[in-house]
Amino acid sequence: MASLLAKDTYLQSLARKICAQPGPEPRKRTWAGKTKGPEAAGPPKKKKKKRQKKFQEQKEHTAEHKIKSVEKKSPVASGTRRPEAAKEKEASGSHRAPADGPAKESDSLFALDFLRQRLHEKIQAARGQGGAKELSPATLEKRRRRKLERDRKKRKRKELRTKEKVAQVVDAGEAAAPTPDETPKESQEPPGLIFNKVEVGEDEPASKAQQRKEKRQKVKGNLTPLTGRNYRQLLERLQARQSHLDELRDQDEGKAQELEAKMKWTNLLYKAEGVKIRDDERLLQDALKRKEKRRAQRQRRWEKRTAGVVEKMQQRQDRRRQNLRKKKAARAERRLQKARKKGRVLPQDLAHAGLA
Repeated sequence: MASLLAKDTYLQSLARKICAQPGPEPRKRTWAGKTKGPEAAGPPKKKKKKRQKKFQEQKEHTAEHKIKSVEKKSPVASGTRRPEAAKEKEASGSHRAPADGPAKESDSLFALDFLRQRLHEKIQAARGQGGAKELSPATLEKRRRRKLERDRKKRKRKELRTKEKVAQVVDAGEAAAPTPDETPKESQEPPGLIFNKVEVGEDEPASKAQQRKEKRQKVKGNLTPLTGRNYRQLLERLQARQSHLDELRDQDEGKAQELEAKMKWTNLLYKAEGVKIRDDERLLQDALKRKEKRRAQRQRRWEKRTAGVVEKMQQRQDRRRQNLRKKKAARAERRLQKARKKGRVLPQDLAHAGLA
């Protein structure tokens, strides 16, 4: 432990000595044309001053060029920075040889002020505050005149609307209060359209018995018209009428003629109303024959279709049974083949070989 402490103290003291020693002085660079001594100190100093003056003039020239370019880009910023540029020129004229550090600092400050000014202008333009200041007086005057013209037209339109409303009110008053000379003329003229009140009955719909009664009342001359497409019934009714007329003619010729005339007039009245009367026996018989023929044809077609359907069903059933038999035979054959592969001797094989 003591040895470790001794080593530590030794190393610390050695480090202090090394850190406390001064470093080697840097060698000064000597020019080839210079000579050491007090005689050679004068002329080189003058050359150094001339070089410094040339360098400073170049710096001033570049600074002026920068200021001019910035003024061209932003006239507002150039106007604000003109006194500062003049001050800088005066300072440069009075002090011919400033250091490089202050010149660089002034350039950076000028650029920072210029950027700050541009940012402020953009903010003002975005808020809508700096737009009117940049407009020329002629533009502002033109806008003012346009606004005055719009206001004048608006007032004129408003006056015209008020005049039209007043005229409409006056016309309506004159129409509502006509003169006494015009009133009798208007009363004498007949109206073009007359609207009457139509009362709709709220009664319940008639029953079937009531409907039949009304239908019987509509029958003219107590004679039901021969209408419809039931030709067999119409033919029977027509034949019944003819037989009734024949019987009445045998009993009383006059009454039979009166009844026949009444029937003819009734049929004419029905035809005048647009009802189709079928009172021709020959036409009714032909229509009945056609109807019976169509019915027979439909019956034959139906029977044929039924027979065809039954036949197709039977064919499908036969085909199904045949397929089932084939499947059953194939299944049995597969079982026999499996048995043969296993080495079994089947009776069918013996019979086929003639050994059974």
